[in-house]
Amino acid sequence: MKNSLLTLTLTLALALFTWSCSDNDSDSPAPIPTTLDIVMNEYKALVTEYPEAKDHFIEARFTLNNEIATDDNAKAESVEIWCYFWNAQEGYSELFVLERDLIDGERQTYHFLADSPYMGDKQIPESEMESLSISLEKALQLAKDEVKNKKPDSDGLYTSYVTLRKPLYPFWDNPQYVVGGKATRRDHVFIDALNGKVTIDETVLPEGDAMMFLIDDFNTIVDEYGGNGQRMGYAMQINWNLVSVELELNDALDAAQISDFEPVKITYNFYVPADDEHPSVLIKAVRNSLQLGTELEYSEETDVANPWPFNQFLHPGYTDRLISLEEAITAVKIGPVTDTDTPIVTICRPQGFERAAYEFLGKKAPTVYVDSESGELITSVAQ
Repeated sequence: MKNSLLTLTLTLALALFTWSCSDNDSDSPAPIPTTLDIVMNEYKALVTEYPEAKDHFIEARFTLNNEIATDDNAKAESVEIWCYFWNAQEGYSELFVLERDLIDGERQTYHFLADSPYMGDKQIPESEMESLSISLEKALQLAKDEVKNKKPDSDGLYTSYVTLRKPLYPFWDNPQYVVGGKATRRDHVFIDALNGKVTIDETVLPEGDAMMFLIDDFNTIVDEYGGNGQRMGYAMQINWNLVSVELELNDALDAAQISDFEPVKITYNFYVPADDEHPSVLIKAVRNSLQLGTELEYSEETDVANPWPFNQFLHPGYTDRLISLEEAITAVKIGPVTDTDTPIVTICRPQGFERAAYEFLGKKAPTVYVDSESGELITSVAQ
């Protein structure tokens, strides 16, 4: 009898203890998900809709509500998940994009096809994604501490854009939070998403080098018309709408030697077709100086030709494969063609061309084209 009573007493006590613990657990607030948790959730949502995207993650692009350097509480208000793979057998690439507004929770997905491979990042398989331990919130704090303690005059955190990616160059063992910013900034900040190591790299390319600006200028322009920028009053996804990059040299090609040329002005042209709500737009972003510390100037022309009758669109990854401007100039100067008689060189993809080319504009002399990847002199067109 005593043993039965003792057993019953212990059973009731255990039941009460278990109920008490369960009740306390239910009252405990659920942990707040970090942006890294959100990235994984949104990546899986994208894979659910497009199973081909699995294990092909390349970027998570964060837009913050303020600049990192000026706001201790800056946090992400939107994120874009990008997955990509190159279908070598069919000869085209597929890009899957999910946009998530972290304020109102709205989600949109897109599927693009392109005829050239994307060369900016390494793909990050799902297993590596799941191994990451540093959230965006932690990464921003680590970066601020590193800058404050080791380089308080750094300009690398004056931005509201951060991308989780694994760049092809410079090489990294682990995915990095790459802090964005203006092309003219001196410092580039990286935070390792696995171990939290902060790296501050100073710009090493010389001032006046046009290639130094191309990728950063492209990203800056895209941000100006989408995200927080919205210069047209509505968000524009212009990543795929670049039609030409015009480089103005300091002299006509037939007036100087190879070593004497340098670019003095860059003009980026984006064409956005009309849709049901908005007119067609030609966007121009002009860099009037290739010195660090200078800004781009913008202008827009609406109701332009629709569809665009001139050059084909340039793939966003084209800058990773471009030969240098000097190599293109050399190809013309030593080639069996007449040197052109204007200072205008344009990176474009003319109708009928399979990929981008440097177009050396001529007036009385013929216009000359140089393949932007191989350096081959393609053709000349009489004016």
